[in-house]
Amino acid sequence: MSQYLDTIVELQEALDQLAEAQERLHGIPDWMRELHDEHVAKSAEIRTLEEAGETLATERRAAEGAITDAQEKLKKYQQQINKVSTQREYGALLQEIDGAKAQVTTCEEQAFSSLEKLDQTQRDLTTLREGFRDLDQRYAAELARWEGEKPAVAEKVAGLEARIAGLKEKLPRGLFSQFERIRERHGGTALAPIRLLERPGGKGPREWHCGACNYRVRPQVVVEIRNSSDLVQCDSCKRILYLPGPQAAA
Repeated sequence: MSQYLDTIVELQEALDQLAEAQERLHGIPDWMRELHDEHVAKSAEIRTLEEAGETLATERRAAEGAITDAQEKLKKYQQQINKVSTQREYGALLQEIDGAKAQVTTCEEQAFSSLEKLDQTQRDLTTLREGFRDLDQRYAAELARWEGEKPAVAEKVAGLEARIAGLKEKLPRGLFSQFERIRERHGGTALAPIRLLERPGGKGPREWHCGACNYRVRPQVVVEIRNSSDLVQCDSCKRILYLPGPQAAA
C-alpha cells in the first residue's frame, strides 16, 4: 500500500483513540454512569421540591398580606357606620363591609391551603434529603476515585496529541486536507476497510466490499490499493479505502 495510506490509517486510529480518551476525560466513566444518573435525578427531584416550597411560601405570604389589607378595609368601613346619614349610603357601606369580609375569608382559605401544602412539601423534602444523604456520599467517593484516575487519562490525551501532530507532518498538505474533508463529511471517520466476502465452501469468485457502505469494490481496485502509491476512494461513500491486516499483503 501507499506509504501515505499507512500513515493515514495510523492517523485515523490515533484520532479515534484521542476522541475516546477526551470523552473519558471530560465525561462520566461507564463504571459510575448509573450512579451519576441516579444522583442527577435525585438532585433534580430535591430542587423541584425546594422550588415548590419557595412558591408556596410566597403564595402564603401574599395571602396573609391580602388578609391584612382586607381587615384594614373592614375596620375602616365599620368605623364609618355611625357617620352615614342616608339609607342609600348605609346600604352601600354594608355592601363594602360584606365584600371585605368575603375577601378576608377567601384569603384565609388561600393562606391555609398554601400552609398545608407547604408543610407536606417540607415533610417530603426532609424524607428525600435523608434518603439522598447515602447516595450523595457514595457519589462523592466515586467522583474522588475518578478524579484520581484523570491524570493518567490526561497524560494519554497529551501523548496522542503529540503522536497525531507527528503523523500530520508526514503527510503532504493537500492530502491531509483531503483526509480532513472526508472525516468531517462522515462524522470523524475518513477510512473504510475493504472486506472480503466469504462464500460458503469457498466456491465462486472472490468479492470485496466497502466496510462502511457495503458497496462492491472491483478486483482491480484492490490490486491498485496494494500496488499503487495513490489513494483510492470508494465509488459510493467516497471514504478512503484500505486493506486491513493480512489482506494488505495477500
